[in-house]
Amino acid sequence: MATAYTIRPQLIERRARLHAASGSVSDDYLNGLLAEVDTALAKIEVGRYGLCETCNDPIETDRLELNPLCRFCLDHLDDKERAHHQQDLDLATQIQFQLLPPKNLTLERWETHYR
Repeated sequence: MATAYTIRPQLIERRARLHAASGSVSDDYLNGLLAEVDTALAKIEVGRYGLCETCNDPIETDRLELNPLCRFCLDHLDDKERAHHQQDLDLATQIQFQLLPPKNLTLERWETHYR
């Protein structure tokens, strides 16, 4: 479970990696990412980390574990973020379906069915 105490070291590491990669990205991009990390660290310090900036409800734990810089819960994503999230879900569905055997597969005396 993601907590501010488990995420803080990840954020500090992310900040260090960003500094190390500073020569390969634009200054504006780097400064924007560093500002996001610093904002998340400041939220940890005041006990506001992991809360949606719109409704103040907790952000989904699995989302924070994947991206500790999340600022909004799923209910308050903008259209672009919602579309990106939907693309991720669609891709996951495709991958899961590819893991299933062919429909009505029969091997010797075994039959498989699923829906």
